[in-house]
Amino acid sequence: MRILRWVGGSLGALVAVVLLLDTFGGYFLDGPIGPIPGGRLQGAVTSESNPDWSTLEKVIELEVRPEKPWSLSVWNAVVDGELYVPSAKGEKRRWTQVALKDPRVRVRTGGRIYEQKIVRLTDPELSEQVRGVLAERYELSRDSTAEDDGLWLFHITSR
Repeated sequence: MRILRWVGGSLGALVAVVLLLDTFGGYFLDGPIGPIPGGRLQGAVTSESNPDWSTLEKVIELEVRPEKPWSLSVWNAVVDGELYVPSAKGEKRRWTQVALKDPRVRVRTGGRIYEQKIVRLTDPELSEQVRGVLAERYELSRDSTAEDDGLWLFHITSR
């Protein structure tokens, strides 16, 4: 019985910490920690306007809402040298709505921060290419990257 109470208490404490970090982590954290959002990305901002995205790691950090920065970890795809990021169930995500209202974003990868702009991708042919790259890169079925699944795609471009 004592072990069950200890396990229950430990799980409860863990859930409380995750909820607190998710709610208030953006005020204290330099970027996200895995799936937990963070705040302003710290570090040197590069002046490079057209970076080479070809060697990106599978997960990069994206900061939205410049007046009250909020950062998250996102997957990415590079097609013809251009950077794209997906959002599963994009219509229901908070960050996508924020990005649509104010397209100024910052991307951190490889210890460098790039000030960029984010635009929702609407071209069906290009969207299909990006979905294919995502499916291959993250070993997903093509069905899991379908638009009718609610996947939104965004183009990261220079300001």
